[in-house]
Amino acid sequence: MVERLFIYLDKEVLKARRVEPYEKLTKPLVWKDLEFEYTTSPLLMINWPIILPELSPKIARSLLDLVGARYQFSPYYKQLQEICPELIFKKEFDEWVFYGGTFNPWHKGHQACLNLLPEDKLCFILPDRSPLKELKELEPVSTIIELVSKIKFGKNHYIAPTFLLDFQKNPTVTWIEKLHHDFPNKKLSLLMGFDSLKNIMKWVRPEELLNMIDTIYVSSRLEDDEEREAVAEPLRMMASKLNIVFLGRHEFEGLSSTDIRASK
Repeated sequence: MVERLFIYLDKEVLKARRVEPYEKLTKPLVWKDLEFEYTTSPLLMINWPIILPELSPKIARSLLDLVGARYQFSPYYKQLQEICPELIFKKEFDEWVFYGGTFNPWHKGHQACLNLLPEDKLCFILPDRSPLKELKELEPVSTIIELVSKIKFGKNHYIAPTFLLDFQKNPTVTWIEKLHHDFPNKKLSLLMGFDSLKNIMKWVRPEELLNMIDTIYVSSRLEDDEEREAVAEPLRMMASKLNIVFLGRHEFEGLSSTDIRASK
């Protein structure tokens, strides 16, 4: 049976359902291997991650790709805008906060970091491969299914499956540099734990990255005030316009994805 979808947008949340055999598409559109039609009817629609396990791997990846293309920072944004402008992400904020990581697995410490971010901030969760670790093959669809089953999204939190579909190392400075060029008036910020801030000088081209970032929002990882300043002050001196905002403490500061994987 040919897999086709009706796609619907509900307050920036993409929803979908299968096209039944007795139904016809009046204005069919094609995205990669997916044939779909945008509809204004909410009838029987479900959030897009829920439908992924029902689809063949090829169609599921195409849907994942379409979801990622909704965002302006996707290289395929303009292509989707031409094909189906109704699906483009339309929330306007002067600041984009990016929460990137392998999240393998997502745990309560990651969630606490997300929860501590002020709720008026627009935050994009970017599952990705670490440039500092060995490149490993991941199955994007199953990775996204697992993540969305665990993440508790706030009203301004969105998962953006963009980089996950590319089997390559993707240093933060590379895509931030492009966004900085393409959106010079947009504030570009990062959300991370203190352990990541402490190691940021090991990242690719850290000084250039820090000078393109507006704010780094940091959740605690068992550090004290003295350690915070010892890490933050040299970074502020390196990037005079950089803001480093410490979000506060939480009860899951000792959790580590590495330790969780090792315990299994």
